[in-house]
Amino acid sequence: MTEVAIVGAGPAGLMAAWQAAEAGHEVTVFEGSSDVGGMSASFSIEGQRVDYGSHRLHPSTPPHLLEAIRSLLGEDLQTRQRNGRIRLYDKWVAFPLRTADLFRHLPLKFSISSAFDIVRRPFLGANEDTFQHEVTRRLGKTVSDEFYTPYAEKLWGFHPSKIDSELARRRVSASSPLTILRRLIKSSSPSGRAFLYPRNGYGQIVEAIADAVISAGGKIELNSPVQQIHLNDGDCHLESINGRHIAELVWTTSPLNILPTIVRPKPDKNVTEAAAALRVRGMVLVYLVLDQPQFTEFDAHYFPGLDTRIARLSEPKNYRDGSDPKDQTILCAELPCWKTDAIWSASNEELGNIVSDDLIRLGLPKMKLVTTEVRRLPSVYPVFESSTREERKTLLQWGNSLGRLSSFGRQGLIVPDNIHHTLAMGWDAAHALSKDGEFNDLAWSTALNRFESHVVED
Repeated sequence: MTEVAIVGAGPAGLMAAWQAAEAGHEVTVFEGSSDVGGMSASFSIEGQRVDYGSHRLHPSTPPHLLEAIRSLLGEDLQTRQRNGRIRLYDKWVAFPLRTADLFRHLPLKFSISSAFDIVRRPFLGANEDTFQHEVTRRLGKTVSDEFYTPYAEKLWGFHPSKIDSELARRRVSASSPLTILRRLIKSSSPSGRAFLYPRNGYGQIVEAIADAVISAGGKIELNSPVQQIHLNDGDCHLESINGRHIAELVWTTSPLNILPTIVRPKPDKNVTEAAAALRVRGMVLVYLVLDQPQFTEFDAHYFPGLDTRIARLSEPKNYRDGSDPKDQTILCAELPCWKTDAIWSASNEELGNIVSDDLIRLGLPKMKLVTTEVRRLPSVYPVFESSTREERKTLLQWGNSLGRLSSFGRQGLIVPDNIHHTLAMGWDAAHALSKDGEFNDLAWSTALNRFESHVVED
């Protein structure tokens, strides 16, 4: 059996730990915070479970992963119907999009312009390798200008003309107007709007996997940030604030742009410079506790326009049938930003007022606000700037060449993936390790290539 040290107790790291421990390997997970799950965790505010933003488990989760999650959660993993809406042309449109709703709420000029875009689409060149051009080439100028361009700028902090087309490939799943039409037809039926969500919050998934790690004989060391990783010929030495740990293999899901600062021997200058050039945008999450049983019937509201700092508003209570307080609900507003922005350091009261005023101005009902809580996430959206394309390649190539150390997960591969993608990464890492302790580099290389085809599902 092999001793494996795993850095990070997010979905990828925990899934890898569970599967490796089940196979009989000695596994220790090191997590810097006091809880498991990272951004996939849940926590309590005023007696109600909430998530770090709006999350869902998509039905497209590979069957073997879905079976594994169901084996842990049982009936607590509920099948729900999506009931969101998006703000376009100062009107509310159902999201996922539905044909009848689009025609009923969007102006005629949108349909006419979109139709002309379809005619012009074959004549658009491919000479610009940017997010904006890629979306326009695929879906037309109207869809790009009215939705993707402002929303991309809101999320990543750059105009899409300065963002690499690679991000469009990973974040925009529709490849043509015909694809959108097929989805409109599918989402018009309840089965096309289904998603999976645990009774006790999204974090119940990672909590159950963490329990499974312990049951299989693995260890999870919380409040144990790893400060250095020494890669030797025969083993690896990890140094955390709690001491030194020796392992034969290290799997890390920590941010790849941070890894060069803790790996020893130190990487070449071109690697450290590449890591320093990459930026990841943060997010402020503003939780409004309301003295009312429900705010609206919708689970999520999307705001692509730049007239508000809010990108999405969710109401956790509407995602599940659970034991939530009957006369109270909580809203979660997501505000993407840089850590240098004034909004990052604004007080809870200031942020509560910003969100409340914007929601009323955008046509949402008045609320009975009791209190406001805030969470700040410094590393949420990896920014694929066109100017740092080569730096991303350099860093990824280095991260995949470290022998006894393998990097994966959302942060470890600098990708915007869903949880089912990151769970697949952890699963494949564990299953590349044979029972006799040999790590199958070919199988892992094949898995890494497969991960490049992941496309985020909204």
